[in-house]
Amino acid sequence: MTRSITGSLPLTCLAVALALVAPPGLAADPEARAEADPPAEDPGAMAMPAADAAQDSSDPTPPPMAMQMGSMQGGQAPPDARDPDAWADGYEYTGMPGFEQTDQIVFGTVLVDELELASGDEGDGLGWSWQAAYGGDQSKLWLRSQGLKVEGQRVDPASDLEVLHWRATGAFWGRMLGIRQDFGPDGHTWVAAGIQGLAPYWFELQATAYLAEDGRVAGRLKAAYDLRFTNRLILTPELEANAYSRADPARGLGSGLGNVELGLRLRYEVRRKVAPYVGIVWERAFGGTADQARARGDAVTERRVVAGLRVWW
Repeated sequence: MTRSITGSLPLTCLAVALALVAPPGLAADPEARAEADPPAEDPGAMAMPAADAAQDSSDPTPPPMAMQMGSMQGGQAPPDARDPDAWADGYEYTGMPGFEQTDQIVFGTVLVDELELASGDEGDGLGWSWQAAYGGDQSKLWLRSQGLKVEGQRVDPASDLEVLHWRATGAFWGRMLGIRQDFGPDGHTWVAAGIQGLAPYWFELQATAYLAEDGRVAGRLKAAYDLRFTNRLILTPELEANAYSRADPARGLGSGLGNVELGLRLRYEVRRKVAPYVGIVWERAFGGTADQARARGDAVTERRVVAGLRVWW
C-alpha cells in the first residue's frame, strides 16, 4: 500500500502544477483551447490586404483578378483569357525596335516546281508548273500556271493560268478565289474557288472547282508528297485528276472524269533553291475524253520521261 501511494505521488504533483499554470478552463475544455490557439498559416494561401478584408461583402464591385483566381491549384481562367486584346489596355505591340511581327511581314516568293523537257509516246515537248505569291501569312495574291506543249501538236487542255486571292483559314489550310484562263484555241475563262493546304502526314493537297462563262463546271484535284532519302535526295510522287460536267469536242474533252496523271520525280538539291531532277509520268484518259482520243487515233494511255529543274526564290 505504501509503495502504490509513493509511486503515484510524482504524477499527482505534475497534474496540479499544470492546472495552476494554464488559464482557467482551458486545460479542461478542448474546444476552448482550439479557439484560443490561432490556426497554422497556410504557405500556399494568398495574403489579403487589410483594406480588402474590411471591404463590405455587399459591395457590388468585383474583387481583384487574383482573388477571383484563388491559389495556383484552383480557380478558373476568365472567359476572355485567350483574347489577345483583352489585357492590352489599348496598347498595340509592334515588336522590338527595328523588327516586325512575323504575321505582319509582306513578302513575295516564286516557285518553279517543274520546268522540264518531256519525251513521250506522242513526241517531245516542254512542261511547266510554277506559282508566285505576294502578301502576308493571312492573305496574299497568288498566280499559278501549269501546262504541257508537245512539239507539232496543240497545248494540253489542262494548260492554264490562274490569278487567285488566298486567305488563311487555319495553321495549315487556306481558301482561294479568283479566275482561270485556258491556253490554246477554244479556251475558256473560269471562276475558280478552292482550298489548298497541308494534310496530316505532310501531304500537299489542292482541290479547285471552276465555273466557265457558258455555265460548264470543272474540277481539279492535286496531291503531292516529298519522300526524303537524304536531306538533298528527294522523291516526289504527284497525282492530278481533272473532271468536266460537259463535253468539249473542240478541246478533246468529254464529260465526267477526263484524265488522271501520276508522276514520280527524283530531285537532288545542289542548293536548297536549285534542284535538277529526272522522272517518269503516266497519264490515262477516261470516259468521253478517252473516246475522243480514240476517234482522233491517239493513245488513251501515255508515258513520258522528263528531266528538268526546280528553283525558287
